[in-house]
Amino acid sequence: MQFPHTARRTARNRPDLPPTAALPAAIQTVACRVRPLEYLEWCRKRLGSRFTVYPVDMVPLVFLTDPQDIRAVVTAPPDVLHAGEGANVTAPLFGEDSFILRDEDDYLSGRTAITPAFHRRVVDEHAEMIKDLADREVSSWPLDIPVPVHPRLRVLALTAMLRMVFDQEDPTVDLLRDALLAMLSVTASLVLQEPRLNRLPGWRATWKRFIQDRDEVDRLIASLIARRRASTGTRRDMLEMLLAARRPDGSSMSDKELRDNLVSVITAGHETTASSLAWAFQLIAHNPTPQDRLIDEIDRGNSDEYLTATVSEVLRHRPVFLFTVPRAIAQPFEINGWAYHPPAHLLGCTYLMHHDPALFEDPHEFRPERFLEPPTAKWTWLPWGGGQKTCPGRHLAVLEMHTVLRATLSKRCILPAGRAIERAQWRSVIVTPHAGSRVVLRRLRAGNGRPRSWLSSPLF
Repeated sequence: MQFPHTARRTARNRPDLPPTAALPAAIQTVACRVRPLEYLEWCRKRLGSRFTVYPVDMVPLVFLTDPQDIRAVVTAPPDVLHAGEGANVTAPLFGEDSFILRDEDDYLSGRTAITPAFHRRVVDEHAEMIKDLADREVSSWPLDIPVPVHPRLRVLALTAMLRMVFDQEDPTVDLLRDALLAMLSVTASLVLQEPRLNRLPGWRATWKRFIQDRDEVDRLIASLIARRRASTGTRRDMLEMLLAARRPDGSSMSDKELRDNLVSVITAGHETTASSLAWAFQLIAHNPTPQDRLIDEIDRGNSDEYLTATVSEVLRHRPVFLFTVPRAIAQPFEINGWAYHPPAHLLGCTYLMHHDPALFEDPHEFRPERFLEPPTAKWTWLPWGGGQKTCPGRHLAVLEMHTVLRATLSKRCILPAGRAIERAQWRSVIVTPHAGSRVVLRRLRAGNGRPRSWLSSPLF
């Protein structure tokens, strides 16, 4: 995609920050919103490994693509770069008391409370539950017609997450799932990123509906918290861990803090996994050779080496987070000779790093084999972020991706429903396939023989 060249520059351009495109702030904002991958690549090609974007109504965003620069950002002292402040766009969803929006000790105490629920051993205890959910869900998908799998994957991932958080099958939990899905429909619009839209016709109705859906989510969570506080037994789920957690001053979390932390973990824990799987379906559908190899490996059943490599390549090729959590500069900070001063946010652009030909050969090709070769240099593959903000749910996400892909490719082949992989579209702070990851599922032949020429069948 081509972006217009113009000599006009915004009045806010700062000489102490890396270069920016010669475009007004409004065009920079629209380009980032509408064509994020293309615009970021366009900027790096013309401006280098460090560049600045000046969005409307926001502080400057400094994008860093060099692995060492990114490492410096994600490992910086928390009193120098504030990651919580940089995530404030999610405050209407998560709530002001979410640990994700906090910094320093407040962030660490909240993260410490939920981390045990995502330990590999605990996650593995839920493997059979996730497998049952995946088998039932995949078997219900229609065959031989285009179907958007992303909405179905969201339901699957959210159901699994709620089982881990509340460790029970409960009618209230089922109601909460439906209410969360309704509330999170707002992420498909721009009203979270652009608050001024909330006052405009059309957008105002979207915002009002979001508030109503959020109130229902709050009511159901309050009911679950009250019942758990009144119960005499103990459970090993995440809610129990949060109830037992203590803030830095030794006090327990209020019901508001519990609500905000639960919504944060549930939302982040299922949206990212569902979107990663949606990209996996797109990439596998459009790459028949890796798909054949996956099907063969699943058939044999004695290894998941290529499946693991495929998941890693999906996370490299189409990361749902294009950059690390933005860090607000709280104190002057120097990286590789460049001094940064507030107000500005620093972003480690992992998407561009993952597509740097100096780090990954033919970076725009989907080639899982690259992860069967000697590992890349440290700090060049960061799908889970880094430092204190490393995703605590990464083991659960990988397990779910393995399980869903195995459940699908053991019985189905995945065909493309269009001529090209769907473009990236923002869904709150992550990117997803713009048409919902439409694919065609076809039943595999009986026996060991697998179709090798099914992509030649006309579908569009």
